[in-house]
Amino acid sequence: MKTIQIGGDSLFIKDYYCALDGQPYEPKTDGKLWLYVNLTDMCPCSCPFCVNPGKKVGGNTISAAAFEKTLRMVRDYVCGVSFTGGEPLLFPDLLDEAIQTTYDIMGSEVEIDLATSGIILERLFSLKAQNHLYSIHISRHRVDDAENRQLMGARTPSRQELKNLLKEIQEPGKVVLNCILQKDGVHSLDGIADYLEMAGQTGVQNVSFIGLIPANEYCREQFANPAGLYPEEDERFRIWNRFHDHDCCSCSSGDYLSALGWVRFYYRVPGQSSVPYVRQLVYSANNELLAGFGGRTINPAK
Repeated sequence: MKTIQIGGDSLFIKDYYCALDGQPYEPKTDGKLWLYVNLTDMCPCSCPFCVNPGKKVGGNTISAAAFEKTLRMVRDYVCGVSFTGGEPLLFPDLLDEAIQTTYDIMGSEVEIDLATSGIILERLFSLKAQNHLYSIHISRHRVDDAENRQLMGARTPSRQELKNLLKEIQEPGKVVLNCILQKDGVHSLDGIADYLEMAGQTGVQNVSFIGLIPANEYCREQFANPAGLYPEEDERFRIWNRFHDHDCCSCSSGDYLSALGWVRFYYRVPGQSSVPYVRQLVYSANNELLAGFGGRTINPAK
């Protein structure tokens, strides 16, 4: 494994690229990781599968000054930044400042993403730095509006509201719907096809399907094995590529021809084994830099 030095800590990181099926692993020398920023740990939703359950009140929110200091420390080891939470749009001014700070420090070559539950999407239009976002990920795990709201415990946007958003947003191609596969929800190729039809009807061009990780009992009971589905064997789907990281995880990309046009999708299958290296950096809502989700705190300096 490759070693990088961040502050007072040495981190083992992945030193190879995921392999295209049938191809060898290629060495990775840049030593760069993705940085996930939990802007806040507050969230009005109550998704039962959430790995970072949001607090309704009294939660933490990042300090803009502390975040900027950390960003300057890790800038040489970051290839992309995702703002998540909690619900980051609860604090649009802080989010706006954090996005602009990231752009100012990292430049245009670093991808900047936003992940939101979608419950206050109208606040997107108040973001002056919206043009710096590479993608806007909106959580939606059911095709039906009412079922999705019941699952997430909040008034998530309807299909019509999503359609309206796509008409107003500066670059609609940036919008991605994130769907977690579950036994009581989307769990089959027919279900995936129905979901992609729904996305096409709203004007969404990109969808991400992800398998549950065993974060709690709900996740274990609702686990729908994405490895048991083979979209490449179904003529409704076109698969462009498939990558794997040993038996840690695999993913594929492709598209689906809906009634209103092509919808691109990403399909991730979590594996059965853990890895002995750091896969990502996480900046927590209480202003700590972590060596991955659930990882140890990185010492800023000796």
